[in-house]
Amino acid sequence: MNNEFLRGICVGAIAGAAVEMLMLTSNKSSKTRAGNTMRAMGNAVDDVVDNISHTFR
Repeated sequence: MNNEFLRGICVGAIAGAAVEMLMLTSNKSSKTRAGNTMRAMGNAVDDVVDNISHTFR
């Protein structure tokens, strides 16, 4: 797998998580928002890796 592709996926996920954290306007603490954002980002990356691994089988 191309390292540049994986780097792009990670940078995009981190940028998306940062934007999502900035857009959230609830009364929850920032620690909870960061945890939820990181969990969502982890799930998205897991889905992408799973789809890629199934494609190459």
